[in-house]
Parts: sequence; C-alpha cells; structure tokens
Amino acid sequence: MKEALKFAAVLAIVGGAAFGFISLQEKKGYGLKEGGPVPGFALPALSGGISDLGSLRGRVVLVNFWATWCPPCVEEMPSLERLQEALGPEGLVVVGVSVDRDEKAVQDFVRRFGVRFPILRDPEAHAAAAWRTTGYPETFVVSREGTLLRRFVGPAQWDTPEALGYFRSLLPRRAATDRSTSPAR
Repeated sequence: MKEALKFAAVLAIVGGAAFGFISLQEKKGYGLKEGGPVPGFALPALSGGISDLGSLRGRVVLVNFWATWCPPCVEEMPSLERLQEALGPEGLVVVGVSVDRDEKAVQDFVRRFGVRFPILRDPEAHAAAAWRTTGYPETFVVSREGTLLRRFVGPAQWDTPEALGYFRSLLPRRAATDRSTSPAR
C-alpha cells in the first residue's frame, strides 16, 4: 500500500510539473513559428519619424533585434551592413531594432560603424517581447506576405556566399530582359 501511495505521489508531481511546463510554453510561446504571421510594429526611427513594419509588405525584410552593449551584436553589424549594400538594390530590406535605452549610445554606434540601413528604437523592448526574442542578437526573415520564413538566434555572418544565395532565392526574379540590357563586362 505504501509503495502504491509513493508511486501515485511521484506520478502526481511529475504530471503537475509537465502540465505546468506545457502551460508556460503555451503562454510564452517560445518563439514565433515559421510560416506564421509576424507581429507588426510602429517604432521611432533613429533618423526621425515612425517606421511601420506594415509599410514594407511586399518586400523581404530581415529584422535584427540588437543592442550596443551586446558584443555578438557589434560583431555581426558590419556583415548586416554589407548584406544591405549587396541586396538592398535587389529588394531586400534590413531593419535593425535597438533595445538600448540610451539613444545617444545608438547614434554614436551607428555613426562609428557607418550603419546606413534603418535603425528603429525599442527602448522598453515591447516589440522584442511581441516577437518573443530570447536574447540578442536575434534575427527574423519576413516574407513579402508578412510571415516568418526563418529565425536566427545569436550572431551570424550575413554576407557569405551561402547567405547571399539564400536571400537571393527569396527575392523576385529579374526578367531576362533586365539582364540582357545591362552592359557587358
């Protein structure tokens, strides 16, 4: 009888813990799901005004949540800039969302590193929470329809041949006539 009672108690504890864990996962969500819609945001741009993610519908967008005090974020920033330089003309939009509270620190960083793609400010991390980020940097690739294609946790090298090939595969194909009218090299 004692063994059955012990077994029932252990089973109840394990069952309760499993139920609690599953409930917590469902509430927090633990990351956006690929193929699902991404939350919208309207955030102040470092350059002034408000930037609305919805205004980029129809374009492939890379959204990078980062901070100036985050060494891996600092490490990957130059490759994000090179990605934007390489594929911006083809239609890719790179957007940085800084969670820094100190706007001057962000301005100094952007100036020092020569970042030219749009930097938005999320000092209270409301957008970061809505996107269910787990740390910084965290990067999301959003389809032209506004759904999540991929999520990357941690730093990445965004301008490798493989990365460029991946992003080019998402961008609209240029018509054959566009290529044929360009000058020979």
